[in-house]
Amino acid sequence: MRIHKPRWPVFSLLIFLCSGCGGGSSDTPTKFPTPGLLHACPALPASTAPEGSLSATIDALVANEMEAAGLPGMEISLSKGGRILYSHSYGYADLSACQPAKTNTAYQMGSVTKQFTAAAILQLQDAGKLKLDDPVNAYLPRYAFDPNLSLRMLLNQTSGLPDYVEFAAAPSWTGGAAQASILAAISHAPSLFVAGSAYTYSNSNYFILGAIIEHVSGRSYADYLAQHILLPLGLANTSYLNPTATAMPYTYTRPLLPGAQGLAPGIVPDSSYLFAAGALWTTAEDLNKWDAALLNGEVIPAALFAMAVMPPATVPVFQQAPTASPYAMGWIRNSLAGHPFVWHNGKTYAYTAFNGMFLDDGFSVSVLTNVDIQEDTPLLAFSTKLIQAVCAASPASC
Repeated sequence: MRIHKPRWPVFSLLIFLCSGCGGGSSDTPTKFPTPGLLHACPALPASTAPEGSLSATIDALVANEMEAAGLPGMEISLSKGGRILYSHSYGYADLSACQPAKTNTAYQMGSVTKQFTAAAILQLQDAGKLKLDDPVNAYLPRYAFDPNLSLRMLLNQTSGLPDYVEFAAAPSWTGGAAQASILAAISHAPSLFVAGSAYTYSNSNYFILGAIIEHVSGRSYADYLAQHILLPLGLANTSYLNPTATAMPYTYTRPLLPGAQGLAPGIVPDSSYLFAAGALWTTAEDLNKWDAALLNGEVIPAALFAMAVMPPATVPVFQQAPTASPYAMGWIRNSLAGHPFVWHNGKTYAYTAFNGMFLDDGFSVSVLTNVDIQEDTPLLAFSTKLIQAVCAASPASC
């Protein structure tokens, strides 16, 4: 699980979990000359949506993206204020059985998980069980963390901690790892900068937050999310462990069988490795529900959500001062099509995800696919084009 450092600090943030994966030099999908399994199944029927309709516009964009990036399957859902505008699955969930993708097919969301981890921490603050400006050592005293490192710095990605997915020991953790081993490795690694002085993306921050959730709540991370977020919100297709109805994992870069060419079956790392930084599974419609619940105050109070989507005002991007950090708490904040826009993407060894929404009117877009897309910022360019096309074709929708 490797993080590519951003080329441009506002939009080009690669937010994912994937050790040993390659990355493109731009947001144009890499075209792969060796298709491997990509054409193992017959072509599915083309869109029959009326020309000029919103459905036809979306279907055409998806078809182009799937062809350009060599995607086996894709699932998208768009909603506004919690009402689904369009939801559809494309391609195949399983190429070995030629099983088409369905809208209830789950995909691993990778670092979109961080939205859920941040919300859980804020719930615990709201319950009076922790304080964001407390030192990490107050909750995890057995580890050698900087005494000045706070929970807020973890949430805002301003800790200076290096990314555990880039450690030499990381490959040995993918099949299952003791939480204490990873925490100890993070706590002993030299910091990149003084805690709180700059922003740089590190999965270590949210791995630690998961351990704090467990310590404070007395529950496992998975159980806390289930009891306090997933079940209350009716997110029936979102889970910590690999669910039954999942899209099969595929990759061009890290095949399950070394040496496989083109699109090949991929690897699903153990959830203990991805943990609170990237282990969750979901559907696109569940992510739309999640967005609406956040905006409606069903997860955390409105004041806490406003804080969660507001980057720190005075923190620069590491080695790019005076450029300010765009990272809030599990969300990156920008503007798009004249709206305040927050988003996060994710990539594991064999899945890529994107979830974003407009803060002013609740327009939400979620995209999932069962391959590790090779772009600097996976699915951001496609999701941006999708949003712009929807806004142009149906202004009332966004």
